[in-house]
Amino acid sequence: MTIALANVLFAGASIRGDCQSVDLPGAIPNMVGVGVGSTTEYAGGNERMIGALPGMRYVTNGGHLIEWYGPYAQFGLGGVTGFQWGPAVSLRLGRHDVNDPVVSQIHTIATTAEAGGYVGYEYDHSGTLPYRLRGTITLTTNAGIVYSGVRAGLNFSGWIPLHKRVIVGAGAGATWVSSGFNETYFGVTADDSARSGLPQYSPGGGLEQITSWLAAIYQFNKTWYGGAMVYYQRITGAAADSPIVTQRGTRNQITYGIGIAYALR
Repeated sequence: MTIALANVLFAGASIRGDCQSVDLPGAIPNMVGVGVGSTTEYAGGNERMIGALPGMRYVTNGGHLIEWYGPYAQFGLGGVTGFQWGPAVSLRLGRHDVNDPVVSQIHTIATTAEAGGYVGYEYDHSGTLPYRLRGTITLTTNAGIVYSGVRAGLNFSGWIPLHKRVIVGAGAGATWVSSGFNETYFGVTADDSARSGLPQYSPGGGLEQITSWLAAIYQFNKTWYGGAMVYYQRITGAAADSPIVTQRGTRNQITYGIGIAYALR
């Protein structure tokens, strides 16, 4: 994915649609921004690409939190803190025109939209040492347009100020996927095998990845913020056993980037 504040101040993890695992601290005001970063070309690959993404964090007059981190967006129907829930949508990039001469012979995957919802809880501590903790469960599906079944993500994050201008955050998570998802993104069909030389592979569903990230935000002045982030994905289970990963790529996926954002006062 391409990231940045669209993945640091606005982001999340991956342009492939995992950005719900990265979020912003509650102390951050309403803002819009853009980030630039580097990630792998496709899930399980080791060739890299560079790109940019926009983002936004906005609390409406009615107290509803809108979060748009790169390819992922959600609308909060609960409180800004405490119990949270609402609809979620994401854009999942496909796999085509890749640089790897072998993987380029495997079926292409179209970019597609996902929709679903999330539930979570956020705790903001405003004592001598303020901090913020958040946990969410997200469920999305493609409704069979590109892949069948669903994706479910469990994510935790925390933010704490180190200085009046510096906030640091960290998070961890895991994603469960259906067999239909893994077949699309990690499977090798008989035709794929004949063209590429990779062994045929039909994965089942299960735990697809575990994730972790570190981020820092710096306030330049009343209106401008900068950020940096590194995001790590470890592909697991049936997805990790795919020859796309074992023979042509890597289980370890790293995304990093920087970004800038403007506070809406």
